[in-house]
Amino acid sequence: MSRITKSLVVALLFVFAATVCAFADPVQVIFAGVGGNSQNGEYTYPYYLTINNGPQIPVICDDFYHQSAIGDTWQANITSLAGGDLSNTRFSGLPDALHLYQEAGFLLMQINDSNTAEWGNINFAVWQIFNPDVNAGDTPPGTKGAAYWLNLAETTDMSGIDFSGVNIVTPLDAHGQGGDQEFLYVTPEPATLMLIGTGLLGLFSQRKRFV
Repeated sequence: MSRITKSLVVALLFVFAATVCAFADPVQVIFAGVGGNSQNGEYTYPYYLTINNGPQIPVICDDFYHQSAIGDTWQANITSLAGGDLSNTRFSGLPDALHLYQEAGFLLMQINDSNTAEWGNINFAVWQIFNPDVNAGDTPPGTKGAAYWLNLAETTDMSGIDFSGVNIVTPLDAHGQGGDQEFLYVTPEPATLMLIGTGLLGLFSQRKRFV
């Protein structure tokens, strides 16, 4: 097997393993870093985690009153928001916890490359979903503000939204007030993963045709 062929096989294995490891439980999490965005004195989305020594993934923090430092390592449960069982999550004891997590997941799904100026507002809105006393500070000039995004989440009908790609990363040990935080992230949709895999297979077939 040539080096290129081996690389394609490894890439395919990684694509399909990604769908499996996203739901592995428990997992080892490393707080890999922050994206540099800050608002009202707080770092905001994106934060970066590695899960089971995989690639860094961008995540949003929903847990304002705990703390994580770069390099922290801990064991965590991964909960699919679409699964309905939130017993391993940090805020499962709150009234209507599922709806609150859906609001947070919905806001995470609103983040894209075209609204980078709103990322801090969206993250503060996520924090306020679970801790209404969190102060977002002054709205950055030219942005909609955290209140806009919180209101959007609270007034959106969640019944028709597909949350199958949204996952919650919750430390096994809460570590008290100063312990590690809870995060949410979005995995690629299965159809996207299949397209990636199909593309890699196509490249491999073209290589065999012309070699």
